[in-house]
Amino acid sequence: MSSNKATPSQTAVDTAIEQVLRAEAAARESIAAARAQAAQIAEQSRSAARATADRAQRRIRRLRAAVETRVAGEVVALDAEARALADDDTLGDDEPARLAHAVESLAAQLTGAAP
Repeated sequence: MSSNKATPSQTAVDTAIEQVLRAEAAARESIAAARAQAAQIAEQSRSAARATADRAQRRIRRLRAAVETRVAGEVVALDAEARALADDDTLGDDEPARLAHAVESLAAQLTGAAP
């Protein structure tokens, strides 16, 4: 006749199997928690990177606007200076004599005469 009573060795085997199954379940839970934590860390990192990129873009836009404003001001000043120089038809005291000398030298070069 066979008995339904578990032997001490069978009880020890059953206990060991239960321990292994509990350890496997705990390991699966730990792995799932680690994956969730890794996903959360990755999303936080992506969010921080997006925030950094957004700040950098805002700074670049501000700098570009400042440079454009400064350059526009400098262009206006240069245009004004160019207009003032173009409108100034007055010759300096020595300019008529220098101009006459330059014309004589050019005429001499063109005609082959000595300057």
